[in-house]
Amino acid sequence: MKVIVSNDHQGHAGAKEMRYDKMISMSESPDRVDIILGALNKSGFFHLQEPLRFGLNEVLRVHDPNFVKFLEDCYALWKKQFGPNGFATAYTFGMRGMDQKPNSSVHSMLSCYTFDVCVPFVDGTWKAIQSSKDIALTGATLIANGERSVFSLCRPPGHHASKDLAGGYCYLNNAAIVAQYYLDRGMNKVAILDIDYHHGNGSQTIFYERADVLFTSLHCRPEDEYPFLLGYQHETGSGAGAGFNCNLPMPLGTRYAVWEQALVFAIDKIKKYGPEVIIISLGVDTFIDDPVGGFKLLSEDFLDIGKKLSQFQSPTHFIMEGGYAKIELGINVSNVLSGFME
Repeated sequence: MKVIVSNDHQGHAGAKEMRYDKMISMSESPDRVDIILGALNKSGFFHLQEPLRFGLNEVLRVHDPNFVKFLEDCYALWKKQFGPNGFATAYTFGMRGMDQKPNSSVHSMLSCYTFDVCVPFVDGTWKAIQSSKDIALTGATLIANGERSVFSLCRPPGHHASKDLAGGYCYLNNAAIVAQYYLDRGMNKVAILDIDYHHGNGSQTIFYERADVLFTSLHCRPEDEYPFLLGYQHETGSGAGAGFNCNLPMPLGTRYAVWEQALVFAIDKIKKYGPEVIIISLGVDTFIDDPVGGFKLLSEDFLDIGKKLSQFQSPTHFIMEGGYAKIELGINVSNVLSGFME
């Protein structure tokens, strides 16, 4: 299995996030990639590849042009107003009735195009965003050219980003971008299986009214966990997309015996759909000691997850999402991929 990775994410660093009543360093940090690569190397994943360079055409098939322009310009505008230190983040968010278009103020743009304070901007953020989508699209190019499986080690992650909103560490939705890429190159059916602890609200929103992408998500129920307002079981798609969205929410404290049943259900549903490619939004924040998780999966469970995911007959494209338990992060990712390759 080829692993697509780049060092261009490293400048996206140094910001803070609010965790309940404390200001802490961002859990979504550059060392996550180093930790994962170290574990993959120990497990024999030596086929590393730098990403190809893509423009924004593929991005604009999924995301709003004004939103993408905001991502590109945000920190430069912030630095012009406040100087080069610190990081840009919103302190108010657009709500019902606050529906005017943003003006030239960086504050109005942050209020319009972000939905939480976990998408800070520093000087290296846009470069990291571009690299992350290039890593995803390079993996898609390999799959389109005949590879059976690829791991796109994306950072920052993407599944919380919708058409024109960034949040939850996510700026561009890498899984959605590559799903559209596959469709634009002649595929008719694509499946996204999101196994991150948190619901992939952005991916759901982008494809909610479409029948060419089946989105299935295993996650903590929104009554208990972020993003709270999406991810309910009754959300099954609308219009042409009715029946093409499947949420499998589970309560806090879920262990693998229960989570595994949801995975088997999801795999069976995807098999019946018969996609030409499967995109796995790979989050390992379901791990028992993850600082932003609430499930109780163990490291050995991720090996079994990989084995179960190998049942698909279609090419499989893994895209990195969450996972923040630094000691076990690499082992858990490596176990999924090792189990899959076995």
